[in-house]
Amino acid sequence: MCTSISIAQDAMLALFSFAFIFFWLFVNTSSWFLAFVGLFEIFFSIPIAWFIFTVVFQINYFATLNALALFVVAAIGADDIFIFMDAYKQSQYHLDILTDLETRMSWVYRRTGTAMAITSATTCAAFLCTLITPLTSIRSFGIFAAVVIFIDYVLVMTLFCTAVVIYHNRYEKSAKFGCCCPCGLNDPSNTEKARLALEENDGDIKRDRVSEFFRTKVAGFIKVPLHRLVLCVVFLTWMGVAIWQATLIEATKESEQFLSEDNPLQKSLTILDREFPSADDDLGLKVYYAYGVDQVDRQGVNRLIDPDFFGTPKFVEEFVFDEQCQTDLLEFCDTLRTDPLYEDLIKRKSGLGLVYCFLEELGAYNIKGNLDDCDYVRQGDWKNATWQVDPSNLADIIPGFLQQKSCYDESGSDTIAGRYQNEIGWDGQSMRFAAVAAESAVLDPFGIDGESFTRAEYEQFIKIAEEQDKLAQSCNGGNEVVMTDLDEKFVFMNNQSIYVRSAYQSAILGVAIAFVVLLISTRVFHLAFFASLSITCVLLSVVGVMVMIGWDLGSIESILIGIIAGFSVDYVVHLAHAYEIASGDTYDRITEAFSDLGISVFNGMITSVVASIPLFFCQLQFFAKFGTFICLTIAFSWIFANFGFMSLLAQLKIPINPNKKCSL
Repeated sequence: MCTSISIAQDAMLALFSFAFIFFWLFVNTSSWFLAFVGLFEIFFSIPIAWFIFTVVFQINYFATLNALALFVVAAIGADDIFIFMDAYKQSQYHLDILTDLETRMSWVYRRTGTAMAITSATTCAAFLCTLITPLTSIRSFGIFAAVVIFIDYVLVMTLFCTAVVIYHNRYEKSAKFGCCCPCGLNDPSNTEKARLALEENDGDIKRDRVSEFFRTKVAGFIKVPLHRLVLCVVFLTWMGVAIWQATLIEATKESEQFLSEDNPLQKSLTILDREFPSADDDLGLKVYYAYGVDQVDRQGVNRLIDPDFFGTPKFVEEFVFDEQCQTDLLEFCDTLRTDPLYEDLIKRKSGLGLVYCFLEELGAYNIKGNLDDCDYVRQGDWKNATWQVDPSNLADIIPGFLQQKSCYDESGSDTIAGRYQNEIGWDGQSMRFAAVAAESAVLDPFGIDGESFTRAEYEQFIKIAEEQDKLAQSCNGGNEVVMTDLDEKFVFMNNQSIYVRSAYQSAILGVAIAFVVLLISTRVFHLAFFASLSITCVLLSVVGVMVMIGWDLGSIESILIGIIAGFSVDYVVHLAHAYEIASGDTYDRITEAFSDLGISVFNGMITSVVASIPLFFCQLQFFAKFGTFICLTIAFSWIFANFGFMSLLAQLKIPINPNKKCSL
């Protein structure tokens, strides 16, 4: 009930984020029509991407993480719309392209299409870096997010571009507050009006106040050497702190929380987990030692295509459940139960290790033909007789044995088949495998423990398996004993390790791909290098703040770090592209870049940051952390792109070869 309420509350907060995006689109386009079309194309990119994802690519694994693609495309899609609209608005200041609407839109299309193609390609590639991880959920998210970004780019360049033409012909400056009426054609057109205004003022028309602010104030601030020196000191000081903090990040050592700390349900779970010690009758994690089971054949496994196919089970053909094997297994059970070396590893009950050993009841049943006398079973008097079952008699003994009530079931209702359903590998005709299980003294099947904590226990259980390999030649024919759990604790432990490794690999690869894309698109080495340096600074800054606010490297944080490069690339790429296509010396290029894209980048930042704030208050931790992540990444991206990247260009004043050769 509490979880359902939390989800409903989080959904309302998400709606507020999208409502703000719609409002800010209206503020910057001055048109309800364009704001509606813009929000529509952002949302519409999701079902189109889903169709391509599932029908064209035939990917059937749709991870829960994929829902975050909506927030991703909302941030990036709004940014693309601002870029397109600002280019359209700026086109009214260029007399040579105002001959007609076709020429004007062709200029806007080429200018924005190239810039957005670069950012979209870099972002898509950064998300596709998640393919290096073997974790299916992350790979699914990476592919889906990349497809969504691509579709959003296509829709901006088609659907939204068409909407701008309609807006130009019918609604621009002809209806109060940008409403959709009157609906008649503008005559003369707004392109003709803009041309006439430029001609009357000799090509000198004052731009809007925000554009002028970036053109004069921000660009002017960057041009002052003293200001750049102060920025250099501030950035270097901050990066020293960020790098120091980033090096302190480590894998989580505690259970990952599903809800926020102040949620009543999470408080209860935390109290139960931390304040109450485990009782003797609490269920521990069952760890199995299986004989006759081989490693699963993973050939042909692709869970993106077939989520339910994990591989083909394989059995050890040499497995023989004969008298010697049975004797060795019973000896193994006694060792697990009584060896003092395992007192801290295996859960104790009445001074003995809690071991699930069907051989004890099978031996007693083979002698008496029933398990009615449980004292006889527990005291072990049957061991004085020949209790081993002849392999030729298994087909006669096992079916009846499975129907007996277990003497070790405290409720008295569980049958042998129920209690040992995972230990007895009877297929109706032969014994395919046999297993012994022991309950862990510290691990349980419910909580999620840190990777280092779980691995310490895992290594001890593995050591037992390695020792047992030497004693079980009679059963397995020389094959290794398989140690595993069926609650996926050890799987999650390995996943945590993969999360950490994949986070670093994806982040580094994302930065490298951004550099390559920028180098190919601009053909200017120092622009690509400095932009990549800016992205790296964003990456280190976000990770450093994660440590400062107390985050450990769990599954959520690892995923977020892996996609930082994809999120942080847009602003610096837009400014780098605007700087590259500008003319004049370094200061002229900086002025023109801020004039053309300063307001677009600012609007994109405001939209993403403000829209992420409601997510801070989500009860579900993934959305709360995702909101914090968006805010940090976007804010740092904007700061480093505007004041780090541009200051570096202004300070070094490296000229750009007109032929666009590598200039460094």
